[in-house]
Amino acid sequence: MGYIWDFSSVWHNFPALTNGLLVTLALSSLSLAFGIALSVPLAFLRRAKIKILSWAARAFIEIFRDLPVLVVLIWLFYCLPILMGDFVRISPFQVAVIGLGLNLAALQSEIFRSGVESIPPGEIEAAKTLGFNRIQIARYIILPQAFWRTLAPTLGQGVNTLKLTALASFISVDEVFHITTLQIQNTYRPLEFYTILAGLYLALIIPISSLTQFIEYRLERRFGSN
Repeated sequence: MGYIWDFSSVWHNFPALTNGLLVTLALSSLSLAFGIALSVPLAFLRRAKIKILSWAARAFIEIFRDLPVLVVLIWLFYCLPILMGDFVRISPFQVAVIGLGLNLAALQSEIFRSGVESIPPGEIEAAKTLGFNRIQIARYIILPQAFWRTLAPTLGQGVNTLKLTALASFISVDEVFHITTLQIQNTYRPLEFYTILAGLYLALIIPISSLTQFIEYRLERRFGSN
């Protein structure tokens, strides 16, 4: 006897899925913002001439780039409350933002460093000739070009972070994957819920992926000859 599909349970619980989707979007957005903000100083420290700073940045990048994200989330979930003490309370959502952000920062810092190193050295030398100091060179020469050169891979990392938010379900964050799992336990309709869940992820990811491809095409025309 064939399986009889019944999506009525999904439609009845769709508001819960919508709330979980909003949590997923908030989690991925905050993780992306935290990770990018941390990646910029990491990239510069990685290139620092002071060995201890460069080594510390390299160690940070290797640790959080190589560790599985789930291991990081679980470790932070159980260890941060102990390390921070009883006077500081941290929610599973905040733990997920930190864990996903640290992973993203490690990956994004290498992307940003590659973008900085792809800038023609002659432009930096010309800025020095004109009397620009290091801060002005970073602000007017390096950062604007590095932004455009790394925009497409940064969007790709954003897509990856969005998919990784599903791992936050293991520390009980009420994102869409966790809500879906709870609804399946209540309704015993896994195929229907996972089908809709896949559709929701695709509805979020496909537009971003298409935008990434478009940006890559435009930036290849702009910087491809450099």
